[in-house]
Amino acid sequence: MIFKLLSILLCYPDDEIIEHRDAVAEAAHELPSSPAKDAVLAFLDYWQNEPATRLQAAYAEGFDFKRRGCLYLSYYRHGDSRARGQVLADMKAAYSRADYPLDTTELPDYLPLLLEFASEVPEAGLPMLTGNRAAIEVIRRSLLHDRSPHAHLVEALIFFLPAIDEATVAEMRKLIVQGPPQESVGLEPYTADAPAGSPFDNEGSLSNVAPVSNVVFHGRKR
Repeated sequence: MIFKLLSILLCYPDDEIIEHRDAVAEAAHELPSSPAKDAVLAFLDYWQNEPATRLQAAYAEGFDFKRRGCLYLSYYRHGDSRARGQVLADMKAAYSRADYPLDTTELPDYLPLLLEFASEVPEAGLPMLTGNRAAIEVIRRSLLHDRSPHAHLVEALIFFLPAIDEATVAEMRKLIVQGPPQESVGLEPYTADAPAGSPFDNEGSLSNVAPVSNVVFHGRKR
């Protein structure tokens, strides 16, 4: 359940999500006691009481206008290179092998989508999150640097991930210093050819997340 909530809370707070703030908060309070729950509740102290327009502006500032706040995890390691296209194709295949319906125009490395997948198929989703530990750490440190309340959400996520080792720290530092590769040759062989109507496109609703199953949101694409 907590990954489903993190998936919702890390999405752009559109009108539908704002409408269901109370339902999301109710679901969060029903989580088992843990440091991760405490982190989610700390975020909700801000999220429930902030005016919608300020929530939306803060989200756009933190995630849409800063490369180090990008929620597309493979972007950090590969930029918009051809190598990233292969990574996206491999991730799409992993969703397929798990019989997870990727009926979406969203890229498969979008963190909220991957969190939703991990909530449904943890044996496949958790290793994918762990494999992007350096990118997640860059996001966490960026949010902490900016004093963003969204840092609480990434703190909640890393409670379920392995501690970063020396190799991950080295990669994270390289990403912070150098940024993603600047090669820009498209995202082949990945193609966003899935149909509309999914939990992660611009029209669909987030299903199977009781008691917030009617929440919908707009995907953010880089």
